[in-house]
Amino acid sequence: MSSTHNEKCKGKHFTWSKPMSQMLLEILAKEALKGSKSSSTFKAESFVKVATKINQKFNVQCEPKHMDNHLKTMKKNGE
Repeated sequence: MSSTHNEKCKGKHFTWSKPMSQMLLEILAKEALKGSKSSSTFKAESFVKVATKINQKFNVQCEPKHMDNHLKTMKKNGE
């Protein structure tokens, strides 16, 4: 699956696909097992690592702040 920058990031709004969300959760789960998560949040390096991998796989411009916001949205929606 390859998406262009314009399809997934319109202005400052970043749109997450289900495969992207799943990849985010899988990588963060691995980071948590390695101890890269404090009691309340992940370390900044973890978000940078995930952003890099998502950008490479899906050809988008995901930034660490997008992940933090997406995690909050997922928690709010009970995902």
